[in-house]
Amino acid sequence: MEYNFRAIEQKWQQRWKDTHAYRVPNNSPKPKCYVLDMFPYPSGAGLHVGHPLGYIASDIYARYKRLKGFNVLHPMGYDAFGLPAEQYAIETGQHPAVTTENNINAFRNQLDNIGFCYDWEREIRTSDPAYYKWTQWLFLQLFESWFNRKLNKAQRITDLVAIFENEGNAHHECPGDRSIRFTAAGWKGFSEAEQRDILMQYRIAFLAYAEVNWCAELGTVLANDEVINGVSERGGFPVVKKKMRQWFLRITEYADRLLEGLEQVAYSEAMKDMQRNWIGKSRGAEISFDIENVEGQQLVCYTTRPDTIFGVDFRYSRRNTTWWN
Repeated sequence: MEYNFRAIEQKWQQRWKDTHAYRVPNNSPKPKCYVLDMFPYPSGAGLHVGHPLGYIASDIYARYKRLKGFNVLHPMGYDAFGLPAEQYAIETGQHPAVTTENNINAFRNQLDNIGFCYDWEREIRTSDPAYYKWTQWLFLQLFESWFNRKLNKAQRITDLVAIFENEGNAHHECPGDRSIRFTAAGWKGFSEAEQRDILMQYRIAFLAYAEVNWCAELGTVLANDEVINGVSERGGFPVVKKKMRQWFLRITEYADRLLEGLEQVAYSEAMKDMQRNWIGKSRGAEISFDIENVEGQQLVCYTTRPDTIFGVDFRYSRRNTTWWN
């Protein structure tokens, strides 16, 4: 008897859809299992082979855990913002909202044809205002907060202003610039602009200058993995190093809490090591070097191996660039 896979797949996929076979309740007596895939960028006409290559493996695991009696949350979504979606819209001469919607529909059709066990009622689209309004809200919470090292938690920036008005910053070292020192009287004597600049050195979300990979043709900053041999991965356009003012998150303030949190999750040791390396906390010392023929200035360097300091040498150029050997 011939195996009519098209008819069989169509029949059962419709049954799964009609019966909501993969709907996941929030409250269940079953043990929990969360299987999360990396959301695809809907920036092309459809999925590429790398998408189902990973999705099939996670789908097999999700089905296995479901059959073992787990309440399996296996969602799917679309990472719809970013350079790939923007460039696809430019290349095709269409509005990105139109191309993104069309591409998502194509991706969804292909994913359904494969027959993955996603709970589509939990679909996320990062281009949906109902989604990104919360990322904007979260940014504002970070901007209006500072990390209190004594309490090991974030507090409102208004609390910090009250502390400055009463006692200055003697008990709360500035994480952005440790040379900043002032009393309560000094704080009150600062101009509004000076106070704003000091608070920026404390905020969890803050503005600062940093060297970035700038692509003029694409009109955007690129990550290191988006630059290959001095040109952009997408389009092959020239990329230069440039100092630009941009937003940062003061994640280093949370290093200890992130490391402590790793001990509370059931990750493999290999995965925990990867996370520890990503967090990147290290212990070392800052060493100050006098600059020859420059009175009153020093070059401050951090090292995790102060015992090797006797082997250090350097050159200091007129353009204030330092080379270490």
